[in-house]
Amino acid sequence: MDFCGPYDKQLADQHRPVLQTPLLAGWEFWDRSSAWQGHTGWQTIAKVNDWVLTKFLREELSAGSQAVVITDVDQLIQYVNDSFEQMTGYTAEEAVGRRPSFLQGQATSLTTRQRMREAIKRQKPINGRLVNYRKDQTPYLCHVKIRPIMNRQKQVVNFIAFEQELPNRERKRKA
Repeated sequence: MDFCGPYDKQLADQHRPVLQTPLLAGWEFWDRSSAWQGHTGWQTIAKVNDWVLTKFLREELSAGSQAVVITDVDQLIQYVNDSFEQMTGYTAEEAVGRRPSFLQGQATSLTTRQRMREAIKRQKPINGRLVNYRKDQTPYLCHVKIRPIMNRQKQVVNFIAFEQELPNRERKRKA
């Protein structure tokens, strides 16, 4: 390393363990757990990204009766609510930074996955039924509503998914 002076060398020596840590994806150094958790987590993301919130969307987010997953435009999870944690068994710390596809598995319909992927690519809303898997690998059928979120400049900045586990009779009808 080239140093400009003794102070730079002193700082480098103090922070050497950090400097030698490999950077895997870039977000490892971001404190993921503190900023986006709790009931104000989605509000923080909305404020930072300058969301245009409709009354319907605000009510859905505040209700807390459905699992909520908020991703960025690259489909990396930025926020999940308590209902998501209860439904899937994954904590917010385990989900944030991953793609929602980590919940999918062998019984997940490829057709439904492709329809959802295409709608997201076109930045359009979509509804569908999907088999996901809990942390303990038990499958569950859920109804998913994915909505693009725009900022005040009319650019899509996030996607939000509302997920509701379907009861057993819905699973039998689906099969």
